Amino acid sequence: NENDAMIVFILHSTLMHHSHSSDRGPGEEFHKVVAIGLICALFATIVSSFEIYQHLRHYVRPEFQLHIVRVLGMVPIYSIHSLLALVARDSASTLVLDVLRDSYEAYVIYNFLVLLINYSGGERRLIHSLELMPRMDHPWPLSIVLPPLKLGIGFMHFVRSACLQFVFVKPAGALLLLLAYKVSDSTPRRFEILVNVIYNVSVSIALYGLFCFYHAAESLLKPFHPLPKFLAVKLVIFFSFWQGIALSIMIQFRVLRDVEDFSAMQQASGLQDLLVCIEMAIAAVCHMYVFSWKEVSAYPPVVRDQSYYWNGFEDVSERRPLLKAFGDIVDIRDVLFDAKASIYGSKLEVELLEKHAFVPQTDSLIDSSHETHRQSSSSSTPNP
Repeated sequence: NENDAMIVFILHSTLMHHSHSSDRGPGEEFHKVVAIGLICALFATIVSSFEIYQHLRHYVRPEFQLHIVRVLGMVPIYSIHSLLALVARDSASTLVLDVLRDSYEAYVIYNFLVLLINYSGGERRLIHSLELMPRMDHPWPLSIVLPPLKLGIGFMHFVRSACLQFVFVKPAGALLLLLAYKVSDSTPRRFEILVNVIYNVSVSIALYGLFCFYHAAESLLKPFHPLPKFLAVKLVIFFSFWQGIALSIMIQFRVLRDVEDFSAMQQASGLQDLLVCIEMAIAAVCHMYVFSWKEVSAYPPVVRDQSYYWNGFEDVSERRPLLKAFGDIVDIRDVLFDAKASIYGSKLEVELLEKHAFVPQTDSLIDSSHETHRQSSSSSTPNP
Protein backbone atom coordinates (compact mmCIF):
# COMPACT_ATOMS: atom_id res chain seq x y z
CA ASN A 1 0.00 0.00 0.00
CA GLU A 2 1.64 3.23 -1.18
CA ASN A 3 -0.06 5.39 1.46
CA ASP A 4 1.12 3.16 4.30
CA ALA A 5 4.63 3.10 2.86
CA MET A 6 4.66 6.89 2.73
CA ILE A 7 3.44 7.16 6.33
CA VAL A 8 6.12 4.71 7.48
CA PHE A 9 8.80 6.68 5.63
CA ILE A 10 7.68 10.05 7.03
CA LEU A 11 7.36 8.83 10.61
CA HIS A 12 10.65 6.99 10.53
CA SER A 13 12.45 9.98 8.99
CA THR A 14 10.91 12.24 11.62
CA LEU A 15 12.14 10.06 14.46
CA MET A 16 15.61 9.81 12.93
CA HIS A 17 15.81 13.57 12.42
CA HIS A 18 14.59 14.55 15.86
CA SER A 19 16.72 11.98 17.62
CA HIS A 20 19.76 14.01 16.52
CA SER A 21 18.19 17.42 17.15
CA SER A 22 19.47 19.38 20.12
CA ASP A 23 16.37 21.56 20.36
CA ARG A 24 13.62 18.95 20.43
CA GLY A 25 13.72 15.30 21.40
CA PRO A 26 11.76 12.43 19.93
CA GLY A 27 9.41 12.56 22.89
CA GLU A 28 7.64 15.60 21.50
CA GLU A 29 7.16 13.90 18.15
CA PHE A 30 5.91 10.82 19.97
CA HIS A 31 3.17 12.92 21.57
CA LYS A 32 2.13 14.11 18.12
CA VAL A 33 1.97 10.52 16.92
CA VAL A 34 -0.19 9.60 19.92
CA ALA A 35 -2.48 12.57 19.20
CA ILE A 36 -2.97 11.39 15.60
CA GLY A 37 -3.70 7.87 16.80
CA LEU A 38 -6.15 9.18 19.41
CA ILE A 39 -8.11 11.24 16.88
CA CYS A 40 -8.34 8.34 14.42
CA ALA A 41 -9.23 5.80 17.12
CA LEU A 42 -11.98 8.04 18.54
CA PHE A 43 -13.41 8.67 15.09
CA ALA A 44 -13.41 4.95 14.22
CA THR A 45 -14.96 3.98 17.56
CA ILE A 46 -17.72 6.60 17.37
CA VAL A 47 -18.67 5.78 13.76
CA SER A 48 -18.71 2.01 14.35
CA SER A 49 -20.53 2.30 17.68
CA PHE A 50 -23.25 4.38 16.03
CA GLU A 51 -23.69 1.76 13.30
CA ILE A 52 -23.83 -0.98 15.93
CA TYR A 53 -26.48 0.99 17.82
CA GLN A 54 -28.56 1.33 14.65
CA HIS A 55 -28.42 -2.43 14.08
CA LEU A 56 -29.51 -3.10 17.66
CA ARG A 57 -32.20 -0.44 17.41
CA HIS A 58 -33.56 -2.03 14.22
CA TYR A 59 -32.91 -5.65 15.17
CA VAL A 60 -35.31 -7.13 12.62
CA ARG A 61 -33.18 -9.92 11.14
CA PRO A 62 -31.32 -11.53 14.07
CA GLU A 63 -29.93 -14.33 11.90
CA PHE A 64 -27.98 -11.65 10.00
CA GLN A 65 -27.53 -8.79 12.44
CA LEU A 66 -26.24 -10.96 15.29
CA HIS A 67 -23.12 -11.70 13.26
CA ILE A 68 -22.94 -8.32 11.53
CA VAL A 69 -22.71 -6.52 14.87
CA ARG A 70 -19.99 -8.90 16.01
CA VAL A 71 -18.05 -8.16 12.83
CA LEU A 72 -18.54 -4.41 13.27
CA GLY A 73 -17.16 -4.70 16.79
CA MET A 74 -13.68 -5.43 15.51
CA VAL A 75 -13.14 -1.79 14.45
CA PRO A 76 -13.57 -0.30 17.96
CA ILE A 77 -11.60 -3.17 19.48
CA TYR A 78 -8.74 -2.80 16.99
CA SER A 79 -8.74 0.99 17.46
CA ILE A 80 -8.72 0.91 21.26
CA HIS A 81 -6.14 -1.89 21.30
CA SER A 82 -3.78 -0.03 18.97
CA LEU A 83 -4.14 3.24 20.88
CA LEU A 84 -3.42 1.57 24.24
CA ALA A 85 -0.52 -0.39 22.74
CA LEU A 86 0.85 2.85 21.28
CA VAL A 87 1.13 4.48 24.71
CA ALA A 88 2.08 1.31 26.61
CA ARG A 89 5.73 1.24 27.57
CA ASP A 90 6.19 -2.34 28.79
CA SER A 91 5.99 -5.43 26.63
CA ALA A 92 3.87 -7.36 29.14
CA SER A 93 0.97 -4.90 28.84
CA THR A 94 1.19 -5.02 25.06
CA LEU A 95 1.10 -8.82 25.03
CA VAL A 96 -1.98 -8.87 27.28
CA LEU A 97 -3.71 -6.52 24.84
CA ASP A 98 -2.61 -8.77 21.97
CA VAL A 99 -4.30 -11.78 23.57
CA LEU A 100 -7.60 -9.89 23.77
CA ARG A 101 -7.35 -8.55 20.22
CA ASP A 102 -6.30 -11.87 18.71
CA SER A 103 -9.16 -13.66 20.45
CA TYR A 104 -11.71 -11.28 18.99
CA GLU A 105 -10.02 -11.31 15.59
CA ALA A 106 -10.45 -15.06 15.32
CA TYR A 107 -13.99 -14.74 16.66
CA VAL A 108 -14.83 -12.32 13.82
CA ILE A 109 -13.57 -14.75 11.17
CA TYR A 110 -15.98 -17.44 12.28
CA ASN A 111 -18.92 -15.07 12.69
CA PHE A 112 -18.39 -13.84 9.16
CA LEU A 113 -18.56 -17.43 7.91
CA VAL A 114 -21.83 -18.01 9.79
CA LEU A 115 -23.17 -14.76 8.33
CA LEU A 116 -22.43 -16.04 4.83
CA ILE A 117 -24.11 -19.36 5.66
CA ASN A 118 -27.23 -17.53 6.83
CA TYR A 119 -27.15 -15.34 3.73
CA SER A 120 -27.22 -18.57 1.73
CA GLY A 121 -30.48 -19.61 3.38
CA GLY A 122 -29.22 -21.46 6.43
CA GLU A 123 -27.24 -24.65 6.89
CA ARG A 124 -29.83 -27.16 5.64
CA ARG A 125 -30.94 -25.18 2.61
CA LEU A 126 -27.31 -24.48 1.74
CA ILE A 127 -26.30 -28.15 1.99
CA HIS A 128 -29.25 -29.16 -0.18
CA SER A 129 -28.21 -26.60 -2.82
CA LEU A 130 -24.56 -27.63 -2.68
CA GLU A 131 -25.38 -31.32 -3.14
CA LEU A 132 -27.12 -30.46 -6.41
CA MET A 133 -24.00 -28.74 -7.73
CA PRO A 134 -21.15 -30.45 -9.61
CA ARG A 135 -17.80 -31.02 -7.98
CA MET A 136 -15.72 -27.86 -7.58
CA ASP A 137 -12.07 -27.58 -8.57
CA HIS A 138 -9.54 -26.32 -6.06
CA PRO A 139 -7.95 -22.95 -6.89
CA TRP A 140 -4.78 -23.13 -8.94
CA PRO A 141 -2.17 -24.52 -8.31
CA LEU A 142 -3.84 -26.91 -5.84
CA SER A 143 -6.14 -28.05 -8.65
CA ILE A 144 -3.12 -29.72 -10.26
CA VAL A 145 -2.54 -32.13 -7.38
CA LEU A 146 -5.89 -32.30 -5.56
CA PRO A 147 -9.10 -33.88 -6.88
CA PRO A 148 -12.24 -31.72 -7.22
CA LEU A 149 -14.19 -31.03 -4.05
CA LYS A 150 -17.49 -32.83 -3.52
CA LEU A 151 -19.96 -30.25 -2.25
CA GLY A 152 -22.33 -31.11 0.56
CA ILE A 153 -22.22 -31.93 4.26
CA GLY A 154 -18.58 -32.99 4.19
CA PHE A 155 -17.59 -29.77 2.44
CA MET A 156 -19.40 -27.64 5.02
CA HIS A 157 -17.72 -29.57 7.83
CA PHE A 158 -14.35 -28.80 6.23
CA VAL A 159 -15.15 -25.09 5.88
CA ARG A 160 -16.37 -24.74 9.46
CA SER A 161 -13.36 -26.63 10.81
CA ALA A 162 -10.96 -24.51 8.74
CA CYS A 163 -12.31 -21.33 10.32
CA LEU A 164 -12.84 -22.73 13.82
CA GLN A 165 -9.24 -23.88 14.17
CA PHE A 166 -8.18 -20.24 13.73
CA VAL A 167 -10.55 -19.26 16.56
CA PHE A 168 -8.43 -21.31 18.95
CA VAL A 169 -4.95 -21.16 17.39
CA LYS A 170 -4.75 -17.36 17.17
CA PRO A 171 -5.43 -16.52 20.84
CA ALA A 172 -3.51 -19.60 22.00
CA GLY A 173 -0.39 -18.36 20.20
CA ALA A 174 -0.69 -14.90 21.76
CA LEU A 175 -1.19 -16.48 25.18
CA LEU A 176 1.92 -18.65 24.74
CA LEU A 177 3.98 -15.57 23.86
CA LEU A 178 2.69 -13.84 26.99
CA LEU A 179 3.55 -16.83 29.18
CA ALA A 180 7.00 -17.07 27.59
CA TYR A 181 7.61 -13.41 28.41
CA LYS A 182 6.51 -13.98 32.01
CA VAL A 183 9.07 -16.78 32.33
CA SER A 184 11.86 -14.80 30.71
CA ASP A 185 12.12 -11.07 29.97
CA SER A 186 13.64 -11.86 26.59
CA THR A 187 11.40 -14.23 24.65
CA PRO A 188 13.53 -16.58 22.51
CA ARG A 189 13.56 -15.38 18.93
CA ARG A 190 13.13 -18.94 17.65
CA PHE A 191 9.96 -19.32 19.70
CA GLU A 192 8.49 -16.13 18.20
CA ILE A 193 9.36 -17.37 14.72
CA LEU A 194 7.69 -20.72 15.45
CA VAL A 195 4.50 -19.00 16.66
CA ASN A 196 4.47 -16.78 13.56
CA VAL A 197 4.86 -19.83 11.31
CA ILE A 198 1.91 -21.49 13.05
CA TYR A 199 -0.05 -18.24 12.63
CA ASN A 200 0.70 -18.23 8.91
CA VAL A 201 -0.43 -21.82 8.46
CA SER A 202 -3.58 -21.29 10.54
CA VAL A 203 -4.61 -18.05 8.86
CA SER A 204 -3.95 -19.56 5.43
CA ILE A 205 -6.23 -22.51 6.21
CA ALA A 206 -8.98 -20.19 7.47
CA LEU A 207 -8.69 -17.92 4.46
CA TYR A 208 -8.70 -20.91 2.11
CA GLY A 209 -11.85 -22.28 3.74
CA LEU A 210 -13.60 -18.93 3.37
CA PHE A 211 -12.48 -18.64 -0.24
CA CYS A 212 -13.75 -22.13 -1.11
CA PHE A 213 -17.08 -21.43 0.54
CA TYR A 214 -17.45 -18.09 -1.21
CA HIS A 215 -16.69 -19.70 -4.56
CA ALA A 216 -19.13 -22.59 -3.99
CA ALA A 217 -22.03 -20.45 -2.72
CA GLU A 218 -21.44 -17.40 -4.90
CA SER A 219 -24.74 -17.73 -6.76
CA LEU A 220 -26.68 -18.00 -3.48
CA LEU A 221 -24.83 -15.05 -1.95
CA LYS A 222 -25.18 -12.75 -4.95
CA PRO A 223 -28.34 -10.89 -3.76
CA PHE A 224 -26.44 -9.80 -0.63
CA HIS A 225 -23.46 -8.24 -2.46
CA PRO A 226 -20.94 -10.49 -0.69
CA LEU A 227 -17.73 -9.33 -2.39
CA PRO A 228 -17.51 -5.90 -0.66
CA LYS A 229 -18.26 -7.59 2.68
CA PHE A 230 -15.66 -10.28 2.06
CA LEU A 231 -13.02 -7.69 1.16
CA ALA A 232 -13.93 -5.46 4.12
CA VAL A 233 -13.32 -8.26 6.61
CA LYS A 234 -10.32 -9.73 4.81
CA LEU A 235 -8.48 -6.43 4.43
CA VAL A 236 -8.95 -5.38 8.06
CA ILE A 237 -7.76 -8.68 9.52
CA PHE A 238 -5.24 -10.02 7.05
CA PHE A 239 -3.77 -6.71 5.94
CA SER A 240 -2.83 -5.74 9.50
CA PHE A 241 -1.26 -9.19 9.92
CA TRP A 242 0.92 -8.92 6.82
CA GLN A 243 1.69 -5.32 7.68
CA GLY A 244 3.29 -6.54 10.90
CA ILE A 245 5.30 -9.10 8.93
CA ALA A 246 6.52 -6.35 6.58
CA LEU A 247 7.69 -4.22 9.51
CA SER A 248 9.55 -7.21 10.96
CA ILE A 249 11.34 -7.62 7.62
CA MET A 250 12.24 -3.92 7.72
CA ILE A 251 13.94 -4.51 11.06
CA GLN A 252 15.84 -7.52 9.72
CA PHE A 253 17.15 -5.49 6.77
CA ARG A 254 17.90 -2.51 9.05
CA VAL A 255 15.46 -0.19 7.33
CA LEU A 256 14.33 0.54 10.88
CA ARG A 257 17.29 1.12 13.20
CA ASP A 258 17.77 1.96 16.85
CA VAL A 259 17.69 5.69 17.56
CA GLU A 260 17.84 7.70 20.76
CA ASP A 261 15.07 6.62 23.15
CA PHE A 262 13.53 4.29 20.53
CA SER A 263 14.72 0.84 19.54
CA ALA A 264 13.95 -0.53 16.08
CA MET A 265 11.40 -2.90 17.64
CA GLN A 266 9.67 -0.03 19.44
CA GLN A 267 9.54 1.96 16.22
CA ALA A 268 8.02 -0.97 14.35
CA SER A 269 5.42 -1.55 17.07
CA GLY A 270 4.57 2.15 17.20
CA LEU A 271 4.26 2.41 13.44
CA GLN A 272 2.07 -0.68 13.33
CA ASP A 273 -0.23 0.67 16.04
CA LEU A 274 -0.49 4.11 14.42
CA LEU A 275 -1.18 2.65 10.99
CA VAL A 276 -3.93 0.45 12.42
CA CYS A 277 -5.55 3.49 14.09
CA ILE A 278 -5.55 5.33 10.76
CA GLU A 279 -6.77 2.29 8.85
CA MET A 280 -9.60 1.68 11.34
CA ALA A 281 -10.89 5.21 10.73
CA ILE A 282 -11.12 4.33 7.03
CA ALA A 283 -12.57 0.88 7.77
CA ALA A 284 -15.28 2.38 10.00
CA VAL A 285 -16.56 4.50 7.11
CA CYS A 286 -16.42 1.52 4.72
CA HIS A 287 -18.31 -0.73 7.16
CA MET A 288 -20.98 1.93 7.55
CA TYR A 289 -21.90 1.35 3.90
CA VAL A 290 -20.95 -2.31 3.46
CA PHE A 291 -22.77 -3.52 6.61
CA SER A 292 -25.45 -0.85 6.71
CA TRP A 293 -28.45 -1.45 8.97
CA LYS A 294 -30.66 0.06 6.26
CA GLU A 295 -29.71 -2.72 3.85
CA VAL A 296 -30.66 -5.40 6.37
CA SER A 297 -33.92 -3.65 7.23
CA ALA A 298 -34.91 -3.84 3.56
CA TYR A 299 -34.80 -7.65 3.61
CA PRO A 300 -38.20 -9.30 4.17
CA PRO A 301 -38.15 -10.86 7.64
CA VAL A 302 -38.65 -14.52 8.40
CA VAL A 303 -41.91 -14.87 10.33
CA ARG A 304 -41.33 -17.33 13.17
CA ASP A 305 -44.04 -16.30 15.59
CA GLN A 306 -46.14 -13.28 16.40
CA SER A 307 -43.47 -11.75 18.65
CA TYR A 308 -41.15 -11.62 15.64
CA TYR A 309 -43.72 -10.37 13.16
CA TRP A 310 -42.61 -7.29 11.24
CA ASN A 311 -44.27 -5.76 8.19
CA GLY A 312 -41.36 -3.63 7.00
CA PHE A 313 -42.63 -0.36 8.42
CA GLU A 314 -43.24 -0.84 12.13
CA ASP A 315 -40.64 0.03 14.74
CA VAL A 316 -39.96 -3.29 16.45
CA SER A 317 -37.73 -1.86 19.18
CA GLU A 318 -40.43 -2.39 21.84
CA ARG A 319 -40.79 -6.05 20.87
CA ARG A 320 -37.05 -6.60 20.84
CA PRO A 321 -35.56 -4.51 23.67
CA LEU A 322 -32.15 -3.00 23.01
CA LEU A 323 -30.56 -4.72 26.00
CA LYS A 324 -31.97 -8.09 24.97
CA ALA A 325 -30.55 -7.67 21.48
CA PHE A 326 -27.20 -6.72 23.01
CA GLY A 327 -27.38 -9.82 25.19
CA ASP A 328 -27.65 -11.95 22.04
CA ILE A 329 -24.49 -10.33 20.69
CA VAL A 330 -22.30 -11.07 23.71
CA ASP A 331 -23.65 -14.61 24.18
CA ILE A 332 -21.00 -16.87 22.61
CA ARG A 333 -22.71 -20.19 23.26
CA ASP A 334 -23.53 -20.51 19.56
CA VAL A 335 -19.82 -20.52 18.69
CA LEU A 336 -19.03 -23.04 21.43
CA PHE A 337 -21.84 -25.30 20.20
CA ASP A 338 -20.51 -25.11 16.64
CA ALA A 339 -17.02 -25.92 17.88
CA LYS A 340 -18.33 -29.03 19.64
CA ALA A 341 -20.31 -30.04 16.56
CA SER A 342 -17.23 -29.65 14.37
CA ILE A 343 -15.17 -31.85 16.68
CA TYR A 344 -17.86 -34.54 16.46
CA GLY A 345 -18.42 -34.02 12.74
CA SER A 346 -19.99 -37.40 12.04
CA LYS A 347 -22.59 -36.81 14.73
CA LEU A 348 -23.46 -33.47 13.17
CA GLU A 349 -23.96 -35.09 9.78
CA VAL A 350 -26.25 -37.74 11.24
CA GLU A 351 -28.34 -35.11 13.02
CA LEU A 352 -28.74 -33.15 9.80
CA LEU A 353 -29.75 -36.21 7.81
CA GLU A 354 -32.15 -37.62 10.40
CA LYS A 355 -34.16 -34.41 10.70
CA HIS A 356 -37.39 -34.13 8.75
CA ALA A 357 -36.90 -34.02 5.02
CA PHE A 358 -35.93 -30.67 3.63
CA VAL A 359 -38.36 -29.33 1.03
CA PRO A 360 -36.62 -26.77 -1.18
CA GLN A 361 -38.42 -23.46 -1.50
CA THR A 362 -39.05 -21.93 -4.89
CA ASP A 363 -39.24 -18.40 -3.53
CA SER A 364 -36.17 -16.22 -3.24
CA LEU A 365 -34.73 -15.35 0.12
CA ILE A 366 -35.06 -11.72 -0.92
CA ASP A 367 -38.21 -10.70 -2.73
CA SER A 368 -37.61 -9.00 -6.04
CA SER A 369 -40.28 -6.42 -5.32
CA HIS A 370 -40.87 -4.58 -2.08
CA GLU A 371 -44.49 -4.14 -3.12
CA THR A 372 -44.89 -7.92 -3.30
CA HIS A 373 -43.53 -8.15 0.21
CA ARG A 374 -45.99 -5.52 1.45
CA GLN A 375 -48.91 -7.39 -0.07
CA SER A 376 -47.86 -10.73 1.40
CA SER A 377 -47.33 -9.12 4.80
CA SER A 378 -50.77 -7.53 4.73
CA SER A 379 -52.49 -10.77 3.78
CA SER A 380 -50.71 -12.70 6.55
CA THR A 381 -51.39 -10.16 9.29
CA PRO A 382 -53.31 -11.89 12.10
CA ASN A 383 -56.69 -10.54 13.08
CA PRO A 384 -56.68 -8.76 16.44
